[in-house]
Amino acid sequence: MKMVSEFLNNFDKHIFYHATSLDSAESIARHGFRVWFQDNEIGRYASGGNLGTGLYITCNWRIALWFGSVLLCVSIRPGTRLLNSALPPDGKIVDYLQREFGREVLKKAPWEAIPKNKKLTLRELITLFRYHYRHTWEKEYGQDCDGLSNWPMRRELHSKLLKKFKNLLVRYGFDGYGNPSDDNGIVIFAEDRLALREIVAEIPSSDYATLFTEDFNQFQNIDELKKFFRSHGSRRAKDLTEQI
Repeated sequence: MKMVSEFLNNFDKHIFYHATSLDSAESIARHGFRVWFQDNEIGRYASGGNLGTGLYITCNWRIALWFGSVLLCVSIRPGTRLLNSALPPDGKIVDYLQREFGREVLKKAPWEAIPKNKKLTLRELITLFRYHYRHTWEKEYGQDCDGLSNWPMRRELHSKLLKKFKNLLVRYGFDGYGNPSDDNGIVIFAEDRLALREIVAEIPSSDYATLFTEDFNQFQNIDELKKFFRSHGSRRAKDLTEQI
């Protein structure tokens, strides 16, 4: 994805996917995307994932299918501002912030480490955010005995600080952030920034678990997935596809 300055753009030249359940797909078709929901038993709750509360999209349809059996194609509305978290933090700005505010600026939320009469510039905010993103998701911490990525305390610290940046990002005009090339994808904070384009495919529950174990690599391309849907998809999902 082309990047100009600090922002992800060229949305119209890329295809974005979001996967969910059939019930949720029907709700999206009727009411649009929702971040927050109301449940009679558990009360108010939000959708979310590794990057916090929001709606998740990716250009990789296989990754999208990890999170639901119904694959949607979505579009990002014009004017949406997304921060590109893929770039490394600016080392010169990191050094300056430490000289100005001490090491605590890298260990606490900005409003806890910076005097109240000071305000981060946009570049400084982005640098701090990318610093914590890198130390949470891109730095190698080795593997445990099960072959999974280690999650030491220092990584947990950066993860918690990263999630505290959401309100600041919104205040500075961002609608979301992400790395188009990693497994986390892009998180969108505001539900009105996404629009449903089409229902791409549904994988029936009887097949989903088996296909999931191989990361959906049984399908060489998305056309094969669509062909599978035409022969195996439920009538309910096909009817929804025709309504979009």
